[in-house]
Amino acid sequence: MEFSGLITKYRAHRALTDQERAHQLKQQVRANVEPHYQLSVIKMNSTYLESVDKWFAWKGMITAITLVIIGMCAALFFAMVHLALTRPPDFHGETDDATLLTIVGVIMLPLLAAAGWLLLKESFAYTHYPMRFNRKTRMVHVFRPDGTVLTVPWDKLFFTLGHMAQWDEWEVRGHVLAPDQETVQESFALSYVGSLNANDINPARAYSSVEDYVRGHWEFIRRYMEDGPQAVAGQVQFCMPIAERRESFRVGAERVFANIASANVVLYCLLFPVCLVVSLFRFVAMRTSKIPQWPQEVEVGSVLEPGDPHAIEGDPAGERMASARTRR
Repeated sequence: MEFSGLITKYRAHRALTDQERAHQLKQQVRANVEPHYQLSVIKMNSTYLESVDKWFAWKGMITAITLVIIGMCAALFFAMVHLALTRPPDFHGETDDATLLTIVGVIMLPLLAAAGWLLLKESFAYTHYPMRFNRKTRMVHVFRPDGTVLTVPWDKLFFTLGHMAQWDEWEVRGHVLAPDQETVQESFALSYVGSLNANDINPARAYSSVEDYVRGHWEFIRRYMEDGPQAVAGQVQFCMPIAERRESFRVGAERVFANIASANVVLYCLLFPVCLVVSLFRFVAMRTSKIPQWPQEVEVGSVLEPGDPHAIEGDPAGERMASARTRR
């Protein structure tokens, strides 16, 4: 449930920090951790790997919170109007109806404005914000929340661990550096956000633990780009069926509940109603949002090889299948 980069932008036009330098992840250096795709793959083939954004797993959460706030404010306002219209004419209060409604409106308007602003970050936007890693052109394409596309060479990106202190969670961030190789011009995050234990945080350790899924997801992307699809294709069981269509309610609910699949029984029971609510509002967010479309210049560099044996995508239920573009 981490939305930095969507609600608030990553800091730009700043110097790299010592922590970022200490935790740098180099494209040509194999991490000592097993790769994990973390239900991030939309498509994979010998030309490119396309993955979801980091906010996709909990999409629906912002919509649920904001629509509940808007609904509560609307209910309170109409309740006040109803009270003003139906109370006895001889009722004498300290505040007249118009003044009371004005006070309530002034109090609620900033809250409604904030809720509406947040709602538009997830609903009436895009169904997802894909990232395309093209190993043939050695380029990375990132679909920004405003609908524009960041295109930058894979080998020019500075990858590092990013820490969200408010949740004590970590992610892998890609920084676009200025020519001085010191100034961060723009940042984006890979698909997975998770926790790290104290040993895995230590940059001096040569090996990561088996629970280091943050670096594990980085290693999945890195091995695809450096070693090819055959290095990671075996572990991909599901592909998110969202490239040309909106996901079904079932697929969306399964993706939300996958977030708590490894929780113990008590925690799972506590989070079950939360996930159910998020799933319902996720359907609203998806149905009101547009499917992102890559610009022509990105598609031109992403042509699949005929009969590519590594071309996979998801069927409507998300099950892995050979890409329709290569099937005969």
